[in-house]
Amino acid sequence: MEGCKFTRRSVLTVAAGGIAGVGSGAFTGTAQAAPGSADRRAADPPTGTVRVFWLRPSDVANDSRYPNGITGVMRESQRYYRQELGVTFKLNDPAVEVVQGNHGRAWYENTPNGGEAYWWVVFNMQQELMARFGLRSPDPRWLCVGEVSAEKTGVSGGGGGSGWVILSGHDADGAAGVNGPMNRWYGGMVHELGHALGLPDSSQTDGTPMSGSFYEYPNCHFSQQQKDRIRNGPYGGFLS
Repeated sequence: MEGCKFTRRSVLTVAAGGIAGVGSGAFTGTAQAAPGSADRRAADPPTGTVRVFWLRPSDVANDSRYPNGITGVMRESQRYYRQELGVTFKLNDPAVEVVQGNHGRAWYENTPNGGEAYWWVVFNMQQELMARFGLRSPDPRWLCVGEVSAEKTGVSGGGGGSGWVILSGHDADGAAGVNGPMNRWYGGMVHELGHALGLPDSSQTDGTPMSGSFYEYPNCHFSQQQKDRIRNGPYGGFLS
């Protein structure tokens, strides 16, 4: 993972009075990205694009609800960032690259990758995407979003940071419209993109999407400090 740090979101728990605080965790691994094939490099989107992948394990059926739903979540997030900052990110066309995985679902869920089982499924996905598409972490060319249709219930999670968003099966299901109200998944993506763009979690539920207030989407708004930090951050130049 080239020393990148991710902030975890799925560790959030609902308590009797609301949302508990957001935890954070870091992982440093040794994965190295492959250079990628010449035909793959020729198909790369322009620098400065948000590049989105849905990785479908080899034993998971292709289902258009997933790329279509993830596209909808990304476009809503794009709209929200423009509303909040006056600028927003660019998406690839098509917005979601559908990737058939090299392994079955259980491999992504159960192959150890780092010290916490929470991260295994998304780190396995990320490392495969890096190797197959010549990606880096962080990657100065693109901000990358990966969702995988694999998850060990109650164990697997996801998060964002260092120019990446990496999410497991419940987020992919949510985007596809099969896991509860869409506003929760819109808010979750806005939150994780905030991490990818350089924002930390808020320390309390403060009405910003970087706190548990993202569950109230669209009734949450970036603070001026957060807006300034995004614009001046490592991916601020991606926004227009």
